[in-house]
Amino acid sequence: MTTFPALIGFAVRRAAARAVAGARNLLWQRPASSPPNRVIFAPETLVEADAAVAADIYAGVFALAGEVVDASGRSPFAIAPPSPEWARALHGFGWLHHLEANANRLSSSNARALFDEWLQAPSANEAVANEPDVMADRLVAWLVQSPLLLNGADAAFRTRYMRALGRHLRRLERVLGPLPKGMTRLRVAASLALAGTVVADQGRLARWSMGILSDAVASEVLPDGGHASRSPEAVVTVLTLLIPLREALGRRQFPVPTFLRDAIDRMFPMLRFFRYGDGGLAAFHGAGFVAPAALDTVLYYDEVRGKPAANARYSGFQRLSAGDSVILFDTGRVPPPTHSRHANASALAFEFAHGANRLVVNCGALERARPEWAGVARATAAQSTLAIAERSSAKVLDRWPLVGCLGPLLYAGPRRVDVAREGQSARAEHDGYHEAFGLVHQRSLTLADDGLWLDGEDRLIGPDRLDGYPFAVRFHLGPNVKARLEPKRDRVLLTLPDGAIWLFGLDEGPGLALEDSITLVASRQVRRTTQIVIAGNTLTDDTVRWHIGRHAAPLDIEAENAEDSEPD
Repeated sequence: MTTFPALIGFAVRRAAARAVAGARNLLWQRPASSPPNRVIFAPETLVEADAAVAADIYAGVFALAGEVVDASGRSPFAIAPPSPEWARALHGFGWLHHLEANANRLSSSNARALFDEWLQAPSANEAVANEPDVMADRLVAWLVQSPLLLNGADAAFRTRYMRALGRHLRRLERVLGPLPKGMTRLRVAASLALAGTVVADQGRLARWSMGILSDAVASEVLPDGGHASRSPEAVVTVLTLLIPLREALGRRQFPVPTFLRDAIDRMFPMLRFFRYGDGGLAAFHGAGFVAPAALDTVLYYDEVRGKPAANARYSGFQRLSAGDSVILFDTGRVPPPTHSRHANASALAFEFAHGANRLVVNCGALERARPEWAGVARATAAQSTLAIAERSSAKVLDRWPLVGCLGPLLYAGPRRVDVAREGQSARAEHDGYHEAFGLVHQRSLTLADDGLWLDGEDRLIGPDRLDGYPFAVRFHLGPNVKARLEPKRDRVLLTLPDGAIWLFGLDEGPGLALEDSITLVASRQVRRTTQIVIAGNTLTDDTVRWHIGRHAAPLDIEAENAEDSEPD
């Protein structure tokens, strides 16, 4: 567990490391790469071009980061951005990929005009446009769309383009050294390694950045293929950075470094680990909505197609699967401070999906829709798990000046999470509430062999339970699940979109209640849903036993079975 004094030490060490790295940059700098003169080929992109987005851009409409701006004949780079996220998306040039959907001389001319507008815009020199990850994204976008930009271009534009590439290479080289561990460091190193591979006469840059990338991958990618942040979405992000580099090396017939090949091969099964029958990802630790088509594109490059493991102990998750059912169980500790800016206090939370339907979920990255919901989304109450006295099992850093230096890190979570696994049963306990309440939360989950029945038990262990602390066990339901509480308050009828009926039953413990909830359902869209709440007191209800089972099959299956039973 990371304590507040430990965070102070972490902040001091990080500040010292930045100071040392900055001094090294001033006293000694690696000779800058030679100016580029030719892009050998455009690297691959895992982003699908959308003709509708291209049409909007032609019309001067830029829908980025949940905000829509109509330039109305003006340069988008001359408009005051509605949010920092919109500005980052604009200056990152990821939208440039969509112009490829209608690739012709007119679209190339439009792309060049936007490129030149950016070169001349004062906003190109502002802090947001020169953040390292934004610069890295812009560099990769310009390389990927080099055919679009250079098709029919005159010599003057080609010169401007190559000079702009050169400036980005030099700037990113300078900032890469002092960058602390984290996704930004990996992103910048991967972009420079990619540029060194596809741009002529940049072998020295490729070798240098590949060495830093090796170190970044070692600190970001866990032995089981998960990411150090424990976020399912982060696995996708890293793969989208590494796969184009692997493909570019192969296209140039260069050897693929062992670290790169092994990391990609480990991450593919982990991506499948976090994927449900509807094609989407689990909502743990800041993971937002990732379109199933985008995941299909990433998995297209998986040549091994390894099956996901049941126990991802390094990432801190258990996976129970049978029939069409998948359960993901968070049995890990809080990520280290370098990777906990978006982590959730979700100790022993779980999600339950059957086929294309999600029965039990976590609320997800609500801040993607409204930034002010970030604190709510990260609290234990937004996860399908138990909370004592409305307290979270970990804390979000909000004290100045540390939060200004480190960001809203998650800290003070469980010191110990013990896990036992046998077949389709998993039991775990954490001590995240021990310091405040003297209690340990233990949860057991057992999935039937057909995947149609889940037994669960939540216990609060420790003599201090006799002090009588209030607690609540929450089960946030999927947005397409309709819930109805039975009169005896011991069962909830769950109706799925396909007509299947499931029952949530209380076998031991206080009564059930239904409350409102919300969950993230698209990139920046939330939907109202329902949560089942079991609220009790440790003095009288230290154990809660419950189950979820299918009561009636989907309508189409019932009809099919009826037809099969008819006499010939």
